[in-house]
Amino acid sequence: MQFFGKIKTVHDLEYIVKAYVYIPLTDEEITVEDLEILLKKKNKNVAGTMFLYNPYTAPIGYKKEEKLAYQDFKFDDKFHPLQLEDQVRIIAKAIKQQYKGKLVEVKYLFNYNKEDIQPTSAIEVFEMDLEKLHTNQLTVFAKKDNYHDYKNISYNGKFIFFAWGHKFEKSHTNSALYASNIAQWAKKQNKEIGFVYDGVRDEEGSFEYTRFFHPISFGKLKTVVPEAINKVFANEVIKPQKI
Repeated sequence: MQFFGKIKTVHDLEYIVKAYVYIPLTDEEITVEDLEILLKKKNKNVAGTMFLYNPYTAPIGYKKEEKLAYQDFKFDDKFHPLQLEDQVRIIAKAIKQQYKGKLVEVKYLFNYNKEDIQPTSAIEVFEMDLEKLHTNQLTVFAKKDNYHDYKNISYNGKFIFFAWGHKFEKSHTNSALYASNIAQWAKKQNKEIGFVYDGVRDEEGSFEYTRFFHPISFGKLKTVVPEAINKVFANEVIKPQKI
Protein backbone atom coordinates (compact mmCIF):
# COMPACT_ATOMS: atom_id res chain seq x y z
CA MET A 1 0.00 0.00 0.00
CA GLN A 2 1.12 3.52 -0.72
CA PHE A 3 0.16 6.79 0.88
CA PHE A 4 0.21 10.18 -0.87
CA GLY A 5 -0.56 13.63 0.39
CA LYS A 6 -0.39 17.36 -0.16
CA ILE A 7 1.23 19.31 2.66
CA LYS A 8 0.78 22.98 3.37
CA THR A 9 2.33 25.34 5.89
CA VAL A 10 0.63 28.46 7.21
CA HIS A 11 2.23 30.60 9.92
CA ASP A 12 4.72 27.85 10.82
CA LEU A 13 1.98 25.22 11.28
CA GLU A 14 1.86 22.22 8.93
CA TYR A 15 -1.22 20.51 7.56
CA ILE A 16 -2.03 17.47 5.42
CA VAL A 17 -4.68 19.04 3.23
CA LYS A 18 -5.31 16.15 0.82
CA ALA A 19 -4.42 12.47 1.08
CA TYR A 20 -5.04 9.13 -0.64
CA VAL A 21 -3.96 5.57 0.01
CA TYR A 22 -3.45 3.29 -2.99
CA ILE A 23 -4.47 -0.38 -2.70
CA PRO A 24 -2.24 -2.33 -5.10
CA LEU A 25 -3.45 -4.99 -7.47
CA THR A 26 -0.46 -7.19 -6.60
CA ASP A 27 2.89 -5.83 -5.48
CA GLU A 28 3.13 -2.94 -7.90
CA GLU A 29 3.85 0.62 -6.89
CA ILE A 30 2.56 3.76 -8.55
CA THR A 31 4.22 7.13 -8.99
CA VAL A 32 2.83 10.56 -8.22
CA GLU A 33 2.23 10.92 -11.95
CA ASP A 34 0.19 7.69 -11.91
CA LEU A 35 -1.80 9.03 -8.97
CA GLU A 36 -2.63 12.21 -10.84
CA ILE A 37 -3.88 10.15 -13.79
CA LEU A 38 -6.10 8.05 -11.50
CA LEU A 39 -7.50 11.20 -9.90
CA LYS A 40 -8.64 12.52 -13.26
CA LYS A 41 -11.38 9.87 -13.07
CA LYS A 42 -12.27 9.95 -9.38
CA ASN A 43 -15.68 8.39 -9.89
CA LYS A 44 -14.00 5.32 -11.37
CA ASN A 45 -10.85 5.07 -9.28
CA VAL A 46 -11.72 6.30 -5.76
CA ALA A 47 -13.48 3.57 -3.77
CA GLY A 48 -14.48 5.69 -0.79
CA THR A 49 -13.28 7.75 2.16
CA MET A 50 -11.85 6.98 5.59
CA PHE A 51 -12.33 9.81 8.10
CA LEU A 52 -9.75 9.94 10.91
CA TYR A 53 -8.93 12.39 13.72
CA ASN A 54 -5.66 14.01 12.62
CA PRO A 55 -2.51 13.07 10.70
CA TYR A 56 0.97 12.35 11.93
CA THR A 57 3.24 11.57 9.02
CA ALA A 58 5.90 13.00 6.72
CA PRO A 59 7.09 12.51 3.16
CA ILE A 60 9.28 9.46 2.65
CA GLY A 61 12.86 10.41 3.46
CA TYR A 62 11.90 13.08 6.00
CA LYS A 63 11.58 12.94 9.79
CA LYS A 64 8.04 13.24 11.07
CA GLU A 65 9.30 14.23 14.53
CA GLU A 66 10.69 17.49 13.12
CA LYS A 67 8.93 20.25 11.22
CA LEU A 68 9.36 19.85 7.49
CA ALA A 69 10.20 23.54 7.19
CA TYR A 70 13.34 22.83 9.21
CA GLN A 71 14.26 20.02 6.81
CA ASP A 72 14.16 22.21 3.70
CA PHE A 73 11.01 20.54 2.42
CA LYS A 74 9.50 22.33 -0.57
CA PHE A 75 5.82 23.11 0.01
CA ASP A 76 4.73 23.05 -3.61
CA ASP A 77 1.03 22.09 -3.55
CA LYS A 78 1.89 18.75 -5.17
CA PHE A 79 1.30 15.22 -3.97
CA HIS A 80 4.21 13.51 -2.24
CA PRO A 81 4.67 9.87 -1.19
CA LEU A 82 4.10 9.79 2.57
CA GLN A 83 5.09 7.39 5.32
CA LEU A 84 2.10 5.10 5.80
CA GLU A 85 0.43 5.84 9.14
CA ASP A 86 -0.58 2.85 11.29
CA GLN A 87 -4.15 4.16 11.54
CA VAL A 88 -4.39 4.30 7.75
CA ARG A 89 -2.66 0.93 7.36
CA ILE A 90 -5.15 -0.88 9.62
CA ILE A 91 -8.16 0.33 7.64
CA ALA A 92 -6.48 -0.10 4.25
CA LYS A 93 -5.58 -3.68 5.16
CA ALA A 94 -9.26 -4.40 5.81
CA ILE A 95 -10.21 -2.76 2.52
CA LYS A 96 -7.62 -4.34 0.25
CA GLN A 97 -9.47 -7.52 -0.71
CA GLN A 98 -12.44 -5.65 -2.17
CA TYR A 99 -10.72 -2.64 -3.65
CA LYS A 100 -7.51 -3.75 -5.32
CA GLY A 101 -6.19 -1.17 -7.75
CA LYS A 102 -8.32 1.57 -6.16
CA LEU A 103 -7.66 4.74 -4.22
CA VAL A 104 -9.24 5.52 -0.87
CA GLU A 105 -9.34 9.15 0.19
CA VAL A 106 -8.12 9.90 3.71
CA LYS A 107 -9.77 12.83 5.44
CA TYR A 108 -9.10 14.15 8.91
CA LEU A 109 -11.34 15.93 11.37
CA PHE A 110 -8.40 18.26 11.93
CA ASN A 111 -5.62 18.46 9.34
CA TYR A 112 -2.92 19.67 11.75
CA ASN A 113 0.01 17.29 11.28
CA LYS A 114 1.10 16.59 14.84
CA GLU A 115 1.46 13.58 17.12
CA ASP A 116 -0.98 13.06 20.02
CA ILE A 117 -2.80 16.38 19.77
CA GLN A 118 -5.77 15.25 21.84
CA PRO A 119 -4.10 15.64 25.26
CA THR A 120 -2.47 18.95 24.30
CA SER A 121 -3.43 22.61 24.39
CA ALA A 122 -4.07 22.46 20.63
CA ILE A 123 -7.54 21.05 21.33
CA GLU A 124 -8.39 24.03 23.50
CA VAL A 125 -7.34 26.30 20.65
CA PHE A 126 -9.52 24.30 18.26
CA GLU A 127 -12.44 24.96 20.59
CA MET A 128 -11.87 28.70 20.37
CA ASP A 129 -11.26 28.58 16.64
CA LEU A 130 -14.46 26.66 15.92
CA GLU A 131 -16.55 29.47 17.39
CA LYS A 132 -15.05 31.74 14.72
CA LEU A 133 -15.12 29.28 11.86
CA HIS A 134 -18.04 30.87 10.00
CA THR A 135 -17.21 34.46 10.89
CA ASN A 136 -14.69 37.00 9.61
CA GLN A 137 -12.63 36.68 12.78
CA LEU A 138 -9.11 35.33 12.56
CA THR A 139 -8.32 31.85 13.88
CA VAL A 140 -5.05 30.46 15.22
CA PHE A 141 -5.17 27.40 12.96
CA ALA A 142 -5.86 28.07 9.29
CA LYS A 143 -9.60 27.94 8.60
CA LYS A 144 -9.43 26.32 5.19
CA ASP A 145 -6.43 24.11 5.87
CA ASN A 146 -7.20 22.72 9.33
CA TYR A 147 -11.00 22.63 9.35
CA HIS A 148 -13.84 21.57 7.06
CA ASP A 149 -16.92 23.39 5.86
CA TYR A 150 -19.12 20.33 6.34
CA LYS A 151 -21.66 21.31 3.67
CA ASN A 152 -18.96 21.60 1.03
CA ILE A 153 -16.98 18.40 1.61
CA SER A 154 -16.85 16.31 -1.54
CA TYR A 155 -16.99 12.51 -1.29
CA ASN A 156 -16.15 10.07 -4.04
CA GLY A 157 -16.75 6.34 -4.14
CA LYS A 158 -19.36 4.19 -2.44
CA PHE A 159 -18.51 4.43 1.26
CA ILE A 160 -17.48 6.68 4.13
CA PHE A 161 -15.79 4.99 7.07
CA PHE A 162 -15.64 7.07 10.25
CA ALA A 163 -12.83 6.29 12.68
CA TRP A 164 -11.90 9.53 14.44
CA GLY A 165 -12.42 8.23 17.97
CA HIS A 166 -15.38 7.60 20.25
CA LYS A 167 -15.10 10.35 22.84
CA PHE A 168 -14.97 14.11 23.09
CA GLU A 169 -14.26 15.82 26.39
CA LYS A 170 -17.42 17.25 27.93
CA SER A 171 -15.89 20.72 27.80
CA HIS A 172 -15.17 20.37 24.07
CA THR A 173 -18.68 21.15 22.92
CA ASN A 174 -17.58 22.98 19.78
CA SER A 175 -15.48 20.04 18.61
CA ALA A 176 -18.35 17.64 19.27
CA LEU A 177 -20.78 19.79 17.29
CA TYR A 178 -18.25 20.21 14.48
CA ALA A 179 -17.83 16.42 14.25
CA SER A 180 -21.57 15.83 14.44
CA ASN A 181 -22.28 18.28 11.62
CA ILE A 182 -19.74 16.54 9.40
CA ALA A 183 -21.19 13.10 10.13
CA GLN A 184 -24.82 14.13 9.73
CA TRP A 185 -24.18 15.90 6.44
CA ALA A 186 -22.10 13.00 5.13
CA LYS A 187 -24.99 10.66 5.86
CA LYS A 188 -27.10 12.64 3.38
CA GLN A 189 -24.70 11.87 0.53
CA ASN A 190 -26.21 8.45 -0.24
CA LYS A 191 -23.00 6.62 0.62
CA GLU A 192 -22.60 3.41 2.58
CA ILE A 193 -21.64 4.40 6.13
CA GLY A 194 -19.30 2.30 8.28
CA PHE A 195 -17.91 2.68 11.79
CA VAL A 196 -17.12 0.60 14.87
CA TYR A 197 -19.19 1.12 18.02
CA ASP A 198 -19.73 -0.52 21.38
CA GLY A 199 -22.67 -1.25 23.67
CA VAL A 200 -22.68 2.12 25.42
CA ARG A 201 -25.14 3.28 22.75
CA ASP A 202 -26.95 1.46 19.97
CA GLU A 203 -26.03 1.99 16.33
CA GLU A 204 -28.28 5.02 15.89
CA GLY A 205 -27.13 6.61 19.13
CA SER A 206 -23.49 5.93 18.34
CA PHE A 207 -23.88 7.77 15.06
CA GLU A 208 -25.74 10.65 16.67
CA TYR A 209 -22.99 11.12 19.25
CA THR A 210 -20.21 10.26 16.74
CA ARG A 211 -18.90 7.36 18.82
CA PHE A 212 -16.64 6.01 16.09
CA PHE A 213 -13.80 3.91 17.49
CA HIS A 214 -10.30 4.85 16.38
CA PRO A 215 -8.40 2.04 14.58
CA ILE A 216 -5.57 2.23 17.13
CA SER A 217 -6.77 1.22 20.57
CA PHE A 218 -5.13 -0.09 23.70
CA GLY A 219 -5.65 -2.89 26.21
CA LYS A 220 -8.26 -5.47 25.25
CA LEU A 221 -9.44 -3.29 22.35
CA LYS A 222 -6.05 -3.39 20.62
CA THR A 223 -7.06 -6.43 18.56
CA VAL A 224 -10.84 -6.18 18.94
CA VAL A 225 -11.21 -2.94 16.99
CA PRO A 226 -9.07 -3.99 13.98
CA GLU A 227 -11.03 -7.27 13.85
CA ALA A 228 -14.27 -5.29 13.81
CA ILE A 229 -12.94 -3.07 11.02
CA ASN A 230 -12.21 -6.22 9.01
CA LYS A 231 -15.83 -7.28 9.49
CA VAL A 232 -17.10 -3.89 8.30
CA PHE A 233 -15.43 -4.47 4.95
CA ALA A 234 -15.96 -8.23 4.76
CA ASN A 235 -19.38 -7.86 3.14
CA GLU A 236 -20.32 -6.28 -0.16
CA VAL A 237 -22.39 -3.60 1.58
CA ILE A 238 -20.50 -1.67 4.26
CA LYS A 239 -22.31 -1.30 7.57
CA PRO A 240 -21.45 -0.33 11.16
CA GLN A 241 -20.00 -3.09 13.32
CA LYS A 242 -20.59 -3.53 17.05
CA ILE A 243 -17.83 -4.80 19.35
